Amino acid sequence: MRGFGRIARVAGTTVYVHWTVVAIAAIALLVDLKNAASTIFLVASYLGVLLLHEWGHARTARRRGYAVWSIELYPLHGLTRYDAPRSHFDACVVAWGGVLAQLAVGVPLVLWSVVFGFTAIGVVNAIIAMFGYLSLLWVALNLMPVARLDGAIAWQIVPYLWRRRRWLRSGRRRPEGEEAKRLPKGGWVH
Repeated sequence: MRGFGRIARVAGTTVYVHWTVVAIAAIALLVDLKNAASTIFLVASYLGVLLLHEWGHARTARRRGYAVWSIELYPLHGLTRYDAPRSHFDACVVAWGGVLAQLAVGVPLVLWSVVFGFTAIGVVNAIIAMFGYLSLLWVALNLMPVARLDGAIAWQIVPYLWRRRRWLRSGRRRPEGEEAKRLPKGGWVH
């Protein structure tokens, strides 16, 4: 993969970072050499938030039975590459995976800081800020129903859930193939 460096393997998936992330981190270090440790920590935490989101997609895709090829991290977003979904419903479920992973980490951290306040330890406060508040902001932005964001696909699950509710209430069986709308062959990206 051109322009990427392999940095880790998370839950069986190779994680790549685009060269622009390294360039931005290097520039940030050069601007403020006195606080190099803090800068490195902030960049790593920010990438951790992106990785958490993409890991949520990868985990959900695996649970739905898809092979996950890679996770790619860019300066403002990430991509999880996996097999083409067998149904539109599966694509919607995988789109929610990243958001739910961030909510599972972000909500408890924000609640902790609201109930108990921030700590006297700067590193812990930075983790709460990045994985709590920034993560929840990222969730809100990512759920906007705009092309190339998860919200464009994720919210399309609502009609499926509505129909399922109606079927369950009526006692009828769900029609075969109702959720199995085919998507084009090839890889899928979130």
